[in-house]
Amino acid sequence: MKKLGSSQRSDVWADGDRIIKHVIGDQQAFEREVTALRLAEHTGMVPRVLDVDPDTRTVVMERLPSHPFDEDWVIDYARGLARLHQATGPEHAGTLPRQQVPDPEPFLRFVRALEVEVGDAEAELAFADTGRFDLLHGDPCPGNDMYTESGARFVDLEGAMLGDGLTELVYLRMGFPTCATVSETPKELREAAERAYFEERGWSEPLEDACVRWLVQGDALVQRAERDGTDHLARVVDEDWFWYSTTARGRLMFRARVVAGFTETHPAMSALARRLLERMNRIWEPQPIDTRRTHIS
Repeated sequence: MKKLGSSQRSDVWADGDRIIKHVIGDQQAFEREVTALRLAEHTGMVPRVLDVDPDTRTVVMERLPSHPFDEDWVIDYARGLARLHQATGPEHAGTLPRQQVPDPEPFLRFVRALEVEVGDAEAELAFADTGRFDLLHGDPCPGNDMYTESGARFVDLEGAMLGDGLTELVYLRMGFPTCATVSETPKELREAAERAYFEERGWSEPLEDACVRWLVQGDALVQRAERDGTDHLARVVDEDWFWYSTTARGRLMFRARVVAGFTETHPAMSALARRLLERMNRIWEPQPIDTRRTHIS
């Protein structure tokens, strides 16, 4: 067997045409992954489960082929997400945790701590559960996707949940908000990917609200192991920290720039994002954001 690179949350080995994954210490993550893999097996978007040992939190899966991705990989990525999201529906309620609705209060405290006027934006931050039961990957980041002759496939579903797939489609707009690597997808490619997603699903819907939800989430400033209830938006007022490809403040500034453009659908929130971005540019050092996918070694 050959040991493969993996996060601190698991050990992974390749054994011929099999992958053996041992989840370390997190029973819930193990159960979520196995459940999600079984729910999505019929879509062909994830590896098949070959064997499971609950006592040792070990799952044996088929080994997916992996080819180098092309410049337009985001189109296959979005189409694959659409197929994954369609794996479940209301009849699967309770099989996985429900996606949580963001709490805007920490973000509003952060805005006020930077002495930025909130204005009328609070009304546009009254989030609600959208009522969808899509199978969400939970962390659809570069490195958790693989490319075959048939398109994208996904691995590492430890954070899988049921909710609104649009929150994962907008990873392409928001720079992959839960991921170590942040990159800005060129507009033409992003729009083509979004069209591919909606063509696969057979309907279309605005994406601005899903983007705003990522701007207000402090947990999207740290890696998964640090999402422990800490108010990271309060932290970032006084300190910055580097996470792989950029800093927490760099992530916030990029997301604010995206939301600042939503003048037609979210005028008050767009205005707040512009005021916030202006303030951050005055008091913080701007951080670069990649315009190409970054490889994690």
